[in-house]
Amino acid sequence: MKITPDDPALTAFVLGELNEVEAAAVDHAVKNDEDLLKEKETLSSLSELLSNTLGTGSLSLGEKRIAEIHKAGQRPDSDVLVLDHRKRSRRQSFLAVAGVAAVVVTGFVALSQFDVDQPGGTVVGEGAGSNGGAGSPDGATPAGGSKDLPGEVKISSAEGVSVPLGISKADPSFVERALLESGRLPARDQFKVADWVNLGVVDFEPLLEMGELEGYFESGACPWDATKLLWMIHLRSPNGREISPSSKLVFDPERVASARLVGGMGAEQTVAPNSGKFNSSQIFLYELEVKESEGQLGSFSVSLEGGPIGSTNEGENGYVPIYGSDRIEEEASAGFRTAVVLGGFARWAASESRDKETLVRLSREARELLALEEVTDESCRYALDMILQSEETLRRHSGE
Repeated sequence: MKITPDDPALTAFVLGELNEVEAAAVDHAVKNDEDLLKEKETLSSLSELLSNTLGTGSLSLGEKRIAEIHKAGQRPDSDVLVLDHRKRSRRQSFLAVAGVAAVVVTGFVALSQFDVDQPGGTVVGEGAGSNGGAGSPDGATPAGGSKDLPGEVKISSAEGVSVPLGISKADPSFVERALLESGRLPARDQFKVADWVNLGVVDFEPLLEMGELEGYFESGACPWDATKLLWMIHLRSPNGREISPSSKLVFDPERVASARLVGGMGAEQTVAPNSGKFNSSQIFLYELEVKESEGQLGSFSVSLEGGPIGSTNEGENGYVPIYGSDRIEEEASAGFRTAVVLGGFARWAASESRDKETLVRLSREARELLALEEVTDESCRYALDMILQSEETLRRHSGE
């Protein structure tokens, strides 16, 4: 029996819901796979914690149990989690219900674990070991940025810079585990904004088609800085093949004052474009300070030279102009909104203030996105759920 760590059969095995034949097959697979064993231990720990919390010796995710939890907790967001849990992996559903149960029975967090009514708004507490939020005075890399990703774009360089293809995706389950185990959000330095942006996978009609590569691009308003403009790049490998394109990003210095990758913290790049490998999707947000918002602000070009073996499109080139506010759609696409909300949440969680108002807005927008049919990716929906759970934690603590 071939199973993976996110296989629903593994969760069913931990919960004792398999028959003897199926259980034996999963048990054999677990004993011969270190990753499966680690996942089994994690699920077993969560099952034991939830069972102890609910005061019962067994755990089931049946409709009756879920209904009891929701009735007791009166959690406004729980309908989102429950209605959505069938569309996500079994493991993610298990974590979500466990989080709801912990809120219901234990109150989720002691008052001493939060800093409340501090100047500048209510603040959600974070775990020990945080190195502070953005703008730390000691010159250290602000939380939320990755030193491995280039941040600033050299506007004056005609050679341009490469887009850091091959960027990783965040695993939002670390937020769920922290809330469940300690009632606190993880430390600020654990939130990498670019990794959260890259979770915002939504289907799109390609504006760039190159056989082995498809792309979508969109400009929109920046919710955390009204003086800036956001530009999104969404690339994907439609055939699921690993590709390693070369990219080049150039901005017009007459129209753009500054540009930076949201979540990137590395030094400026002025060297020739490099390559990155990926086989699914890559999403990037660039924050632009523009002098002249109308017309073409720059360009993005990509080449598939050195593409996958057997590719019939090797050596193909693509080009996309970057436009300013005159090309912004009246209503942003689901893909753009999702990337901005997920990136905005990581940016908020990595900030020093973690102000209440921003989290409430992000939670509202996340709930709206979960209601859209366009947002079907399981990891993306799960990440949006984490925003709802974080806001619920703050709201319960403040007594609202």
